[in-house]
Amino acid sequence: MRRLRILMPAIFVIAALLGSSQQASAHEVRLVATINGAGRAIMDDASPLKGTTTYFIHARLYSDGTAIGRFDCVDLAGSTAEGDFFGPITSWKMVNGMITLSGPGQLRALNGDLVPGIGTTVLPYTVTIQKFGGKGTGHWTLDVPFFAPVAICSELLTSGRLVMATPGRRGEGDPD
Repeated sequence: MRRLRILMPAIFVIAALLGSSQQASAHEVRLVATINGAGRAIMDDASPLKGTTTYFIHARLYSDGTAIGRFDCVDLAGSTAEGDFFGPITSWKMVNGMITLSGPGQLRALNGDLVPGIGTTVLPYTVTIQKFGGKGTGHWTLDVPFFAPVAICSELLTSGRLVMATPGRRGEGDPD
């Protein structure tokens, strides 16, 4: 019994140290998921713009809401508003099962020139992924408040894939 009384303070110190190291590790930022996608899409009926686009989305999503990645959407010749909207992906959130990626973007004409009236203006944007998958299934929207109070593009994939994978698991939208 005497040994137990002597060891108790040491046990409490060890327990406190273990608890604090577990608490510190609980606050570490960790990779939550990776999103990859590239291909073509068409602006559907919900989109105020019309036309065909090529898209590229790559993002690593972290537990603190930050993200590292890149977004690029080119509205091809013949679309309502031809041009290349692109930028880094810096944050993300999930609401009602949909993932929204955000960042500062830029717009350039198809020939690479600055767009008159916009120039090098940084344009905050969001891309919301409604559905992962491939042709006829994958769907995302682009919202650039500078241009309109609603999503300016509502895109249905016509080729390529949009996939989300979590560490150690196959991605949603992967082939069966």
